Amino acid sequence: MSKISKLGSFLLSVVILAFSGWVVLNRQFVLDHVRAWQFQPSTEIAQLATNAGMSEHGRFQFYVTQPRLESSNEFNAECRRSEKASPILGCYKSGEDTIHIYNVLNPELDGIKEVTAAHEMLHAAWSRLSDAEKQRLGQLLEHAYANIKDNKLEERMAYYDRAQPGSRSNELHSILGTEHADLGSELETHYARFFSDRSRVVALHAKYNQRFVDLERQVTTLQAKLKQQRAVIEQRKESYDTSMTVLNDKIRDFNQRATSGGFGSQQQFQAERSQLQAEGQRLNSQKTVLLQQIDQYNADVEKLNALGEQADRLSQSLDSQRAVE
Repeated sequence: MSKISKLGSFLLSVVILAFSGWVVLNRQFVLDHVRAWQFQPSTEIAQLATNAGMSEHGRFQFYVTQPRLESSNEFNAECRRSEKASPILGCYKSGEDTIHIYNVLNPELDGIKEVTAAHEMLHAAWSRLSDAEKQRLGQLLEHAYANIKDNKLEERMAYYDRAQPGSRSNELHSILGTEHADLGSELETHYARFFSDRSRVVALHAKYNQRFVDLERQVTTLQAKLKQQRAVIEQRKESYDTSMTVLNDKIRDFNQRATSGGFGSQQQFQAERSQLQAEGQRLNSQKTVLLQQIDQYNADVEKLNALGEQADRLSQSLDSQRAVE
């Protein structure tokens, strides 16, 4: 073999070794590109990525996990909830590197699948960050959380602390990234890697979440109204019953005296009779008003029950396990 041939073979070996070394060092990068290349998204999966405002990198990260939109039975077989009373809408299975999304069909909750898709995509993205990057982002996320937290978000994070210890930063990364605007320049720069327009997914969340907010506000307002109505009705009923007892005693006394000749004159008889009739009419008017108030109270109870049924239907739409009961 000539020296040139030997040199060529040597250089080829060096290239092969160098490439092999690069593959080893960039194993996740290679695997991601192979998985994304193998995946052919359905029209609906592709539309979820578009509607959520994912960037090309975000869409790539989404497709790497070969996401699936699943019926209740399929979803329940893949995604296990930690608490029976806490339904889940999606899951990222890190061991299999797959995303599963529950196919919520209720049109009142349009947008919820897009938000779920983006939420789980960010979990997959988090799994690929270095420890140093996770630590840096964790501090930024906690700062943003402190500025926007409310009772609902605190309850939600408490659930994750119970159900998935150690996942706090990971969950905040997905929750804040898909549900809250104006997170600060550093976080916005980070999320810009995954969203070309993050405001789209935030707006979708706000839209369907407002349905729950409105229902809760209506229920709270109506419950307060009913409490006040009940107090008024009970007070007026007690007053009416007391007045009615007094009037009945007066009528019995009047009748006894009328029978036994207890009136000194016809004029006295007529005067007391007229007074009793007037009191009776006044109490009848009170009774009419009281019955109207009771009717209104009952109507409002029916409204509250109807709101409860609406809330239950929405909750059932989100619960993959109730869908197969």
